Amino acid sequence: MNKTFRALCVFIFLVLLSANSLSDSGITYTQGEINPRWDGWQESHSGTAYRLAYVHNFEMDDNFLTKHNIDFNLEFAYHHWQDFLYSDKNGGSVTPILKYQLHFDQLTLFLEAGIGVTYINSQFYADRDMGSKWQFEDKLGVGVILFKHHQIGFSFIHYSNANFSNTNDGLNAIGFNYGYFW
Repeated sequence: MNKTFRALCVFIFLVLLSANSLSDSGITYTQGEINPRWDGWQESHSGTAYRLAYVHNFEMDDNFLTKHNIDFNLEFAYHHWQDFLYSDKNGGSVTPILKYQLHFDQLTLFLEAGIGVTYINSQFYADRDMGSKWQFEDKLGVGVILFKHHQIGFSFIHYSNANFSNTNDGLNAIGFNYGYFW
């Protein structure tokens, strides 16, 4: 187990200890797939993307967002991407998220979107030159919250340097996620 992952586990444990002061915040885990950029591979190659995030919900008084069932969250995420050509990649991101919710008795449907910044430990992933270790993270998600604590959904996350570098192959990760909110 590498040092970064151990440090992240300690951080999550400390967050869970202080959960009473962080209402509606939580932890999400996403596992998805990154398809190769180029066609013509003799075998099907794709990488697996893992994302573990602490989601901090900002409590807001009655304002425009809360009147329209929109929450404002800030995600602090650790990434691990399996790479079928080179060594696996690790990184972290900070992403502000707007989450629209439709509430029912024991069920809440949600749609979320956000754009943040990501740092990856290499600018090369599989058959891509990302152009930089710094990337933008564009996230779209949809799902359901059960019993106010369990979130299940799908996400589409795009990573790109927005052409701030000469090369910008970018990548997409499509995945399934589970979250627990206290």
